[in-house]
Amino acid sequence: MTTSNSMSGAKHLLCPLCLAKQVQQPLLTLSEDLRSLACEQKHSFDIAKQGYVNLLPVQQKKSQHPGDSKEMVLARKQFLGLGYYQPLVDALVSSTQQHLSSITSPVILDAGCGEGYYTDNLHRALAESNDELTAYGFDIAKPAVLEAAKRNRSICFFVSTIKAVPIAPHSCDVIISIFSPINTEQFQHMLKPGGKLIVLCAGKNHLHQLKSLLYTSTADYDDDKFLAPLDSHFTLSERSSIQHTMNLTSQHDIMSLLAMTPHFWRASPEAKQQLETINQLLVDIDVQRMIFTPKTLEQTEHE
Repeated sequence: MTTSNSMSGAKHLLCPLCLAKQVQQPLLTLSEDLRSLACEQKHSFDIAKQGYVNLLPVQQKKSQHPGDSKEMVLARKQFLGLGYYQPLVDALVSSTQQHLSSITSPVILDAGCGEGYYTDNLHRALAESNDELTAYGFDIAKPAVLEAAKRNRSICFFVSTIKAVPIAPHSCDVIISIFSPINTEQFQHMLKPGGKLIVLCAGKNHLHQLKSLLYTSTADYDDDKFLAPLDSHFTLSERSSIQHTMNLTSQHDIMSLLAMTPHFWRASPEAKQQLETINQLLVDIDVQRMIFTPKTLEQTEHE
């Protein structure tokens, strides 16, 4: 077995078992045979042949196979590969490049990376101008991380829960969160002072044509509900909308879009069957791009 080049650059990963016991700075290092990562307490984590490492201890799992299923992961990979979401990639790249322009050895983390579409595109864009870039991506779904690792061997991908991310404190210049849960305390802890949390989340009209075909009524997006939990640890420094209309010209593309969203599981069988009769559909992308700066510990405690 050969290891991915990515793990030789994994300087910020922590042992999740030591972390749970609050052992100080339980850094993981690459073994001499390049097959695993281990800590000083002799906890060892094998590197899979695809190049990722599983840092999700069994005691942190709430089910045998947490996160998205293999079928959902492959559906998302298939649809995103068609390029319909390119405007989101462009916005993500421009935001990240702007922040990292004066940083010589940047560290970025994709929290909830899924099958690695955004992580891969971001890494390729940033690596063109910075060969000292270190990129991490994690997800709780093992099938997603496996696909991500196959996509780009230069990124350190690992399986983890968002509740206890094994990344060294204040090591990340940028954390990105794309349609994923956010752990405000964890993210603040992992970011460097002055680092950025870049979030892409669904806006009010995101995929509304698709949803209108699946449901008799839909709830409006609630900005306050999303922003309120972040306010304790972050300051919103920039916000903009990404809006684009996709022209889906085949039944295959329409059903691929459905399959990668939670609506695939929420919609009734009758609604999905009706959708299968449509061969063309205009669908709006409406995404909020938000950039947050972590508050200092003093600010957090004061509030």
